[in-house]
Amino acid sequence: MDAEQIEQLLPAAVFVVVMVVLFWWIIVRPARQRDQKHRETITGLVPGDKIVTVGGIYGRVTRVGEDTFELEVSKGVTVTFDRRAVRRHQDE
Repeated sequence: MDAEQIEQLLPAAVFVVVMVVLFWWIIVRPARQRDQKHRETITGLVPGDKIVTVGGIYGRVTRVGEDTFELEVSKGVTVTFDRRAVRRHQDE
């Protein structure tokens, strides 16, 4: 390639690089931030937390195990869930 061909390809190469950076900034970065926040919510789960599950069930955490937690959904009604079933805290 000579200098003239490189000059012709330079704008296209810059455009591709800019598009990749924009894609990362708009799509990948926010998804990673959401994933990180969800991981923090799951690992920080403690009894007494009021949460919402991915199935839309509201309740208060009564016990936290290594992979599961128990959720009191009504007085005396406790259901066991996988920790990944936590969507968010109720106050969010």
